[in-house]
Parts: sequence; C-alpha cells; structure tokens
Amino acid sequence: MGGENEIAVKEEQQLGIVPKQYFNVLNMLFKQAAVQGISMFVAAGDNGGAYEGATQSGVADGLAVSDPPATSPYVTSTGGTTLPATYKLKGKTEPYKVTKERAWADEFLYPEITNSKLSAALKNQAYFTGGGGGFSKIYNTPPAYQRGFSGAQTFRAEQLWNFSKGKFSLANPVKTVTGTKQGRNLPDVSANADPTTGYQIYMTKPNNGGHGKWVGMGGTSIVAPQMAASSVLMSQSNGARVGFWNPAIYKFAQSSDSPFTPLDSAEDNTNLYYTGQPGKLYNQATGLGTIDFDKLNQQFSK
Repeated sequence: MGGENEIAVKEEQQLGIVPKQYFNVLNMLFKQAAVQGISMFVAAGDNGGAYEGATQSGVADGLAVSDPPATSPYVTSTGGTTLPATYKLKGKTEPYKVTKERAWADEFLYPEITNSKLSAALKNQAYFTGGGGGFSKIYNTPPAYQRGFSGAQTFRAEQLWNFSKGKFSLANPVKTVTGTKQGRNLPDVSANADPTTGYQIYMTKPNNGGHGKWVGMGGTSIVAPQMAASSVLMSQSNGARVGFWNPAIYKFAQSSDSPFTPLDSAEDNTNLYYTGQPGKLYNQATGLGTIDFDKLNQQFSK
C-alpha cells in the first residue's frame, strides 16, 4: 500500500480533489484493524521522503513523508536497506563497495550518475531513489510507543540537495543537521529494498506462450508484503494472531535479547537525508532496523 506525499495530498484537499476527511477515514480504518489484532504494513516510499514535498512546499527540509498511509500510528511502516555489493560500472569495478547492510540510497554513485549519458529524467530518478523516512506533519504527536524512545524524537541528517526557484542543486558543501522533532516517526522496520541487491521475479507477457524473463526488482513496496507474510507465519506458529506489531516491537527493541539490529552509523548510511544516530535504537532512515525473525517470533510467543 502506498500513495503520494503528505504535502501533495493536503494541496489536493484544498483543491477539492481529495476529501477533507481523507486522513481521518484512513486512520479510523487502521485503528479498527489494530484493535481487532490485525497488523497492517505500508511501504514508507522509494524517494527518500526528504525532497519529494519540496516542489509543493518550496522547502527541501527532509520532513515530507512519502506515503500518507504509512504515517498512521496504527500501521507498521516499512523502510528500505541495501545489501553488501561491489558495483561494476562502465565495465570496471567501482572502487566503492557496500561492505555492510545500510540504509537504501545511491548517493555514493552520484559522480557516476552525473557523468553518465542518461537522460535528465532518468538522472533525476537515480538521484532521488532511496527508502522513505522522517516525521509526519499530519500526525504531529508521537504515538505512545515512540514517546521517549531512544532516537525517535531526535535526528541526524545530511542536506545533500538545495531547492531554490523551482530547481534542485547538489549541496556543496553538504550540510549536517541535528535536532529534535515531534510527530509520528517512520519507518518502523526495514529490509532489503534496493533493486540492485533486491529480488529476481520471473515476468511473462500476455499471449507470449508463457515465455518471459527474470527481472531484478526492489522498493519498499516489496518489503511491506514480506512483513505481512512473516506476521501470518508467526501467528500460525503461535496459534493466535500476534496482533498489531508496533507497541510490541518497540518494547522488544529495548530488551537484552532484541530481535532488531539498529543501523545507527552516521557514515555511509543515509536515505538521502536522514542518517544513523550512533548509539540510538531508532533511526529515521531505517527505523528500528533489520529483523531477526526467529528472535521476533520467540518474543511474540512469550
């Protein structure tokens, strides 16, 4: 499940394109599901969340969340990571290697993208690809499970882009921003979403005799159904619904046997705006981090 960024939807509400009660209705439905013990998983978006709202607001502040359904406090928002890989570009091995799982974004490939022969549209797509994350402007009060949680209302960010007179430009030098911010933080959890390190899916064309080919795909929209499937399997394992994840997983993350690995590095770990916060359990680029599902299942079974 996904959608437009919050700022765009609010403008559409003002124009009468989207009903005034859009957010209230969605949140009511999600809340009803949570009360019934149904877990809902929503992709945090594939454009970093940092700059997507700038064309509407005029400000590239990293606080415009990509997908409004993901901002509800009654859903589990899924962010993206990239896996270790060596990048081969222009027939040679790029010196840069991703040596450990990190937040999904291609900022380390910017020199290659800039010097490539890609069209302007494809360059822009490559520049602004990354896992969504940040603070909701709609739900501007943090939910109970995030209040006082390590890293949830603080942030570290790197301003990679400036936005002025309707145009983006690479920041030089890159500005580091730290501070505090209220509101629903997202994502809650993350998993591999980078198409480069992602998933091979066999795709066929209609009326093609069943012939097709393997295609590499990714995106936080692939992460969300994986989390939903894991929730079903854990419910089956425990003989009952595990229920709405969020209050439980933030509690689990503080335990001595946490099922989460926080991606808290401030270096080489950005979703194009937010980075890790060293020593914090929550980081806006990746939420609580990646999951050890065996441990998570054990925690839910207690």
